Amino acid sequence: MSYLHYITLASALVTSLLSAATITVIGVDYETNDAWRSADIIKPLFDEDNIYGTDGYLIAQFPDGDERNTLQPDYAEIIVLPGKGYEGIGAEQYQAEFDDATKSGTGEIENLVCGDYWANSGPTGTLDDFFEITLNEDSSFRLGVITDMTPDGPPGLMWESSRAIKITGPNEIESEIVDAVGIDEEWRNADVDYVIFEISGNAGDVFTVWGENDERWEANALGGIFLDPPVSNLFSINEIIQDHDTGAVTIEFNSSKGKVYGIEASSDLIIWDELDDGVIGEEEVTIYVDDIMGPENKGTLFYRIRKFE
Repeated sequence: MSYLHYITLASALVTSLLSAATITVIGVDYETNDAWRSADIIKPLFDEDNIYGTDGYLIAQFPDGDERNTLQPDYAEIIVLPGKGYEGIGAEQYQAEFDDATKSGTGEIENLVCGDYWANSGPTGTLDDFFEITLNEDSSFRLGVITDMTPDGPPGLMWESSRAIKITGPNEIESEIVDAVGIDEEWRNADVDYVIFEISGNAGDVFTVWGENDERWEANALGGIFLDPPVSNLFSINEIIQDHDTGAVTIEFNSSKGKVYGIEASSDLIIWDELDDGVIGEEEVTIYVDDIMGPENKGTLFYRIRKFE
């Protein structure tokens, strides 16, 4: 059986993917609204713990310069770019509310002012650079951009929130410009929305978050950004090793502590046999030993992991 050969190919693929930065648009979450830190609300575009900002965030909820506005991720530094105004504490009447960033989990979480960073901008379509993310190690992560946080009071203020989002990165890579307001501006209602991307890059890579202006208000604003683990890393098989004496196959995969996983095997990638539907995940990595199909199979064998909600 050629398990080691299969592992070598997989490892080479991962190395290749990390050698070039990527930016992938995931979509717009216009359903979570104020409950960004609440695990009780299932995030529609998927999030491992249903809490946005697990890895880090930069927001405008507390007074300008307050350390509670920023949680730096282990793998990057995030900053507000120069020339941006701040509005938060003291301007509650001009801002939506969402969860207190310093709280997370299940149960009631107090709402505080969302706040924003703003720039005097130009005609509709002008892109203003708001935030910068510099990686200090090779990393993959999800990025959320906070918008739709300004109500229509005074009249017209609702148009201050950026109408679209764009991300740029090293070697002139860039995302498409992602519409953040929907058809006929159906999502523009000051209930807080989140534009989600998945990004990978190498140490030293710099990614910039841009917001597109709407000239119906004189300023352009975003509520901040947050970072989370990449979904692509949550289910990856790290290693498959066969014991040549017994034929048993040891599978190591990324996991979340306490979550339930199913292990399946196939010899042809068409018919899959379930080996176990009750594997309890360990923190970060789980090891499973296939002593059923592994010893019986004399040809190539494929494995896949399922996570049960």
